Amino acid sequence: MINVCVPVLKRCDLLRELLASLAESLIEPSAVYVIDNGLNEAAVKRATDGFLFPIVIHTPEANLGVAASWNWFIENASEERVICNDDVTFAPDSLEKLIAPSADIIWAKGCGFSCFVLRDGCVEKLGVFDETISPGYGYYEDDDYLMRLDGRGTRPPKARAAEADCGVAHAKSQTLAARTPEEMEEHHRLFWIAQTNYVNKWGLQREFSR
Repeated sequence: MINVCVPVLKRCDLLRELLASLAESLIEPSAVYVIDNGLNEAAVKRATDGFLFPIVIHTPEANLGVAASWNWFIENASEERVICNDDVTFAPDSLEKLIAPSADIIWAKGCGFSCFVLRDGCVEKLGVFDETISPGYGYYEDDDYLMRLDGRGTRPPKARAAEADCGVAHAKSQTLAARTPEEMEEHHRLFWIAQTNYVNKWGLQREFSR
């Protein structure tokens, strides 16, 4: 069983490209879970129409942000759990290669937390994602998880991690590219708030002042 989990804000065109790539997969996903964080049910339904694998659409009352979206997937989608951005596409053998390692958390090569496998073993060892760092948006929750994993390389890892060369392509910053100047200003404001929360949580004031 492979469940693919995708939060979506605005780029339903990218979501459809992702789903089209999964339609060519050698292993058909058991289901694709889509969180409609843009609260645009009509656009999401158009983007998900016509595919043969099951698609579960969850439209929350408000934008959950990244950490809460990932936590929703952890609670509602069982292993194997592939979590990805809407701006990635899969090669036909990507899913097979991505889940092949026996690690607790597996990143698609070059993608980081834009496409990764998160197994229950990792959640048992490290917990879920911290929703207080950037509530309702999404910055530094991945850095926080890496700190829990191994202190970003400063101590032995508490869970088994791996990277899989599996042909996943990431069209970086495509969501940001579609934002207005006003939205970009808000993006920068929220980024600095999240960075401050992260720095304070881990006592990294000295490192970030360099």
